[in-house]
Amino acid sequence: MKSSVKPIHLIAPAIALAIAGGLVGAQRRTISRLGNESALLRKHIAAEKGRIDRQASDLSPARPPKPENADDKIDWAEVAGIFGDMQNGGGVGDMRKMMSFQSRLRKMDKDQLLAALDQIEALELGDDERMMLEAMLIGPLAEKDPELLLNRFSERIGDERNGMSWQLANALGEWAKKDRAAAIVWFDKEIAAGTFDSKSLDGKSQVRLSFETNLIAQLLSTDPEAAGARIAALPADQRKDALNGYGFQQLKAEGQAAYADLVRTHLPEDERYEVFGQQASMIAMMGSLEKVGAYLDRIGATGEERIKAAEKAASGKITSSSHQTRVTEEKIDSMREWLGTQAPGSVDRVTGETLGQIAGMNQATKFSDAAGMVLKYHEQSGSDDLLTGFLENHYFGTQNEEARKIAEKISDPEKRKEALDSLR
Repeated sequence: MKSSVKPIHLIAPAIALAIAGGLVGAQRRTISRLGNESALLRKHIAAEKGRIDRQASDLSPARPPKPENADDKIDWAEVAGIFGDMQNGGGVGDMRKMMSFQSRLRKMDKDQLLAALDQIEALELGDDERMMLEAMLIGPLAEKDPELLLNRFSERIGDERNGMSWQLANALGEWAKKDRAAAIVWFDKEIAAGTFDSKSLDGKSQVRLSFETNLIAQLLSTDPEAAGARIAALPADQRKDALNGYGFQQLKAEGQAAYADLVRTHLPEDERYEVFGQQASMIAMMGSLEKVGAYLDRIGATGEERIKAAEKAASGKITSSSHQTRVTEEKIDSMREWLGTQAPGSVDRVTGETLGQIAGMNQATKFSDAAGMVLKYHEQSGSDDLLTGFLENHYFGTQNEEARKIAEKISDPEKRKEALDSLR
């Protein structure tokens, strides 16, 4: 039987895995970056689930599987162990267990989900394990009763370290879908109460901006004027962050033009480029460069808007997977071909910059391979932009001699000297 899973049901394990990785690699992540990583993880989980489903359809089991029951007791310690195994490269077995667990979560009502949270709270678990398990439950609860979720975890709204604040901001968006007026009243009341007051020196509350993002994204489709009023009420230096959040990456195609109008109305030119570039890059990473072109058409991007967004998307498409997958010449050729249709004057420079970024340490693509591609494309075009773009976007370490060979091919004497001096 074909299985159907809504993307929202995959957000919990994706966030939990992102949280786990963040706790190992760094103390903090920005909310927008967590959202981006969650989106990519959801894609990988969904792809793996599809593969597993296809495998299962080819098999004839000797006996029907045991029916899943939301009332069955869940071994939360076992689930935490599965997370740990998946983070350490667990295989299909772990993914099968996770998909089975997700199926059970979808059948739980809000009372069962709350009871599960109480059970987790009572267990003797490490902080990392507890946070991952909470993340699994918060997604489904946000869909069923976001108001209840926000009130239950109101004291943790400002907790940026583990992704909780990001999930609660997403819950506000879910609430706005169901009852926009009530969601706005609750949010504005919490703002007045000081819940979202900034503790940073720059006066910005990234938590509040994440909540604003999710609320405004919902208002766009029903009340664009109210969405604009909320942006206008923010200090000018905070509007870009509010308009560049993860919530806007979930907009349906018909809402993207209204979003673009909001960006153009409330942001200066350089910030518009940055925001559109970020959105285009995420579309490329999650889908294809062709989808980016369609997105730019829908928002009416022209001139520098289109060029900057296309550059960001083209580079992001390649670099996003370069840690795990070797970048081939075929991939670069495809990127160059597409970019030539959107920003022909940028093809060589972006190619050089992208290859410089992926030639870093601990990448799947060796420095020599990236350098070889740069030199090949340079032979074809003779453009200094390829060489300078490459050299300016990579820390060479022990590869300085190879880098010098590239620098010596720069035709502009001043740029050549500058590049060689930087490699001493």
